[in-house]
Amino acid sequence: MSISLAGMLVMFSGIFVVLMVIFEVLPWLNDATKIVFIGIGLFFVVTGAIVRYKGLKSEMKQHKK
Repeated sequence: MSISLAGMLVMFSGIFVVLMVIFEVLPWLNDATKIVFIGIGLFFVVTGAIVRYKGLKSEMKQHKK
């Protein structure tokens, strides 16, 4: 599995968590818990995007050599 695929999977899991909170599928007790779930999901989205970008950048360098 390439690093860019792993980044994409992390990013999609973050999007999934955020959507589950927005559509009220995940149980949350109060607004603070909802904000924490959305924050965790967004963290996964950003982390996955960074990992995917770095993986694609390293693959481009390997193809140029």
